[in-house]
Amino acid sequence: MNIINQNVFNIFFSLSTDPNIANISLFISNVLIYILFGIVFVYIILRSKFIFPHLFMAVGASGGAWVVSKILKYIIHIDRPFVALGLNPLFYESGFSFPSSHSAVFAALSVVVFALNRKLGILMIVCTIFIGLSRMVLGVHYPLDIIGGFAVGAIVGLVFLYIMKSRYAVAFFGKSL
Repeated sequence: MNIINQNVFNIFFSLSTDPNIANISLFISNVLIYILFGIVFVYIILRSKFIFPHLFMAVGASGGAWVVSKILKYIIHIDRPFVALGLNPLFYESGFSFPSSHSAVFAALSVVVFALNRKLGILMIVCTIFIGLSRMVLGVHYPLDIIGGFAVGAIVGLVFLYIMKSRYAVAFFGKSL
């Protein structure tokens, strides 16, 4: 599995030699992520009937995914590809590689957004996939890091949805969603 992981990584990282792909990947990984957060928050504020609970779900799920991914990084200790393979990435990240925090955060956010609005949720899922792919082009994550991040984020997002539709939401917000 490690050979496949490294070979797929090498295919994506080789794309970084194309200046257009490199710039698009840098944009996706460093700018688009903030635009997506903004779109989600503006959507919730302008279109949601339950602004506070929905903001709580979005922030809670994405923040929870970030925390879980950071904990897993320190338990698992996998070096980033550019460290392990002695490469010069397009963008330097510190810390360990598995799972991808970017992928986890946006997978969790995508789950929540999909539950609120399917069209916007599909757009978020597509953007989340591109975020993951861009992290490989930049040289900071292996494919399994991205897949692991997607899994962590999806699980955390689903847990937040379950909690918000349960009796705990009624106790906290006065209603179930």
